[in-house]
Amino acid sequence: GGDFNTGSEVVVLGWDPADTHTTNFWEELASVELGAEADELSSGTITAKKYLWVQAFVKKTGTANTRWRFNNDTGSNYAVRQSGNGGTDTTPSSQTSIFTHANTSDNAFVNMFIINNSANEKLLIAHETARGSDRREVVAKWSNTSSQITEIDLVQLDSGGFSAGTLMKVWGSD
Repeated sequence: GGDFNTGSEVVVLGWDPADTHTTNFWEELASVELGAEADELSSGTITAKKYLWVQAFVKKTGTANTRWRFNNDTGSNYAVRQSGNGGTDTTPSSQTSIFTHANTSDNAFVNMFIINNSANEKLLIAHETARGSDRREVVAKWSNTSSQITEIDLVQLDSGGFSAGTLMKVWGSD
């Protein structure tokens, strides 16, 4: 037994056939693509929104991992619980980024949802797939409780890089 605290909420997105579709829940905040090989792809400054949805297609060269940082924070302020290919969960804490990489050598697709309340830790759920059979399920947090996410960076810290054509889209809603 138990109760939810005041301020708890559940957001359910669906389709209403009677809706005239004049407004969309999601507003596009960023759409960026690499023009040449690099170790980082940044959303640039985005409008702070309560909910964020991030999608990325990551084209890798050599050995490249998929990691995420917010607002240029490179401190040990991230914690992750992740499982690769249905395996045992691991829970590294005090990380300098959030990793979602399903593997480090193949192109990948990432889908991520973030709750972005200023006064709370930023919680996210993400899924990355590569080569159709490699996958990583991730829940994570950024422990910042003083501001909202206004920049999202896709970074890699291995010996390879991200190829031209790597792209990221960010949507938001209040």
